[in-house]
Amino acid sequence: METNHIKNHHITTDDLAFSAYLRMKGYPLIKSDQIKSKRTFTFQLNEEKANSLKLDFINSEILSFYNELRNLKKLI
Repeated sequence: METNHIKNHHITTDDLAFSAYLRMKGYPLIKSDQIKSKRTFTFQLNEEKANSLKLDFINSEILSFYNELRNLKKLI
């Protein structure tokens, strides 16, 4: 289950691909937590709207790459 929480210029997510996208875009990882087997990542945002980041990610080639990687891993 994917969660994204936006609060006080921070975004917290358990989506690994989205987290990698945020890192590639230069957003600093400020916290990583694990509760049971679920890991979350918290990033510092600038003035850019957090909601538009998710749309940019969904429309990027990075999501396609991640999905293809997952499909190939299923073959192993």
